[in-house]
Parts: sequence; C-alpha cells; structure tokens
Amino acid sequence: MKSMIRGAALGLAVVLSAQTAHAQGLSFGVGAGAVVPTGSMADANSTGWSAMAVARLKPPVAPIGFQVDAFYNRFGLESGIDGHSRLIGATANALFAFPSVSPVRPYLLGGAGVYNAKASVEGSESATKVGLNAGAGFDFALGSAQLFADARFHAILNGSIDGTTGDEATAYMIPITLGLRF
Repeated sequence: MKSMIRGAALGLAVVLSAQTAHAQGLSFGVGAGAVVPTGSMADANSTGWSAMAVARLKPPVAPIGFQVDAFYNRFGLESGIDGHSRLIGATANALFAFPSVSPVRPYLLGGAGVYNAKASVEGSESATKVGLNAGAGFDFALGSAQLFADARFHAILNGSIDGTTGDEATAYMIPITLGLRF
C-alpha cells in the first residue's frame, strides 16, 4: 500500500513539474531527416541521414530563446569505398521566433557546437572538432505538441582534408530535419 501511494505521489509530481516546465517555455523534441555534405566533405561522403534530440527554452511571451541539440549523422563513403562515416555532435544555439498569429511560426537559430567524426574504414581514428551552425525553420502547432522543420548550415572547423593540398579544411554540411516537439 505504501509503495502504491509513493508511486501515485511521484507520478503526480512528474505531471505537475512537466506542466510547469511547459508553461515556462521548456520543450523537448526528436527529429530525423537527410544531411547533405558540401565542399571538401562531399569529396569523401555521400548524402546521409540524421537523427536528433532537442531541448528548447523559450518563454511564451518572449521571441528570444535558447536551444540545445544532440545529433547523429551517418554518411555513405564515395569513390567505391565500402563503409560509412558517422558524425556525433551537440550544438548550443540562440533562437529568435518571429511573432505569428497563425499556427505556423518561423524561427532563426545559430550557435556553436562540438563534432566527433569517424569512418568505418580500417585504421580510421575519431576526431573531435568545434564548429558553428546557423539555420531557419518553422514550428507548426498541433495541439499541445509542435511539428518542426528546419535546415541548417554547419561549418566544422578543420573537420576535413582538402583533396588537392592534403591540408585540414573546414567541413560543411546541411541537415534538413523534420520532427516533433513536446
């Protein structure tokens, strides 16, 4: 009986804290989509897929907020090489949501992140680099949840090798994501 009362109290506390967090503008989400490598990153990688988790803090009355993302990207390898490369990372972003009376609300975001890349080719080592990202998207109201769609431009500093000179170069990629935020 005591454990049932404790469980009910814990469940009530979780529900009330989730409602309080949502009222203060805290939301969580998940998304997936395609990721397109560009520049020197496209020399070795083909278009791949991406999955991400999102935590956003944006008070309902303010247009400015903060968003943290964690993501996993997987690319195929070019030039007939059997295998793949993966990119795991996280970004911290400032967010500006445009005022809107419609159920569609556009936003801009940008910030800095950390990126860890590794190829499945034998002898390949993982490398962690820093980078920047900026993008735009839309939130679509779906009752208490929101559907979101965004595209971003990521620049990973010294994240790839220039095929002509062999020097480190900035790697670029554009993930296009569709997701659900609660």
